[in-house]
Formats: sequence, structure tokens, C-alpha cells
Amino acid sequence: MDGLNFTENSKKMFDEVCNGTPWFVRHFTRNGLVKGLKEKGLDEVTEADMYGVCREVTPPQHLEKTIEILDTYKSPQ
Repeated sequence: MDGLNFTENSKKMFDEVCNGTPWFVRHFTRNGLVKGLKEKGLDEVTEADMYGVCREVTPPQHLEKTIEILDTYKSPQ
């Protein structure tokens, strides 16, 4: 997808963060995440990368819910 390779559960995290937004702003969420990930120049996107990028691109009023979504889909330790 968009030249990004996902590892661990990072793809599921990406999808669920996007799906967790209303349909009429979902494309902004997706584009913001893709842009943030690409700006990091990552070869592979890990779960940790998803946390970092979400913290950077998510508006503060939505960050808590976004982190909850990520926590739901992170791999067991």
C-alpha cells in the first residue's frame, strides 16, 4: 500500500485507526498517516512507528481514542 510495508499488527492498527473516523473525514486520516509514515522514510512500518506517527498527526482532542485503538490491536508482549 502506497509503497509501505507493514510488520507485526501495524497494518491492522492503520486500518482500524482509519475505520475509527467518520466516513467523511476518513480520507484525511488515511492521507495524514501515509504522509507521516513516508516522511520518516521507513522501509517497514512497525507498531511502534504507528504510535509515533499517530502522536504526531492526530489532533489533540482525538489522540486518546486513537491510542486506545492502537492498544487494542498491538501484539501481545
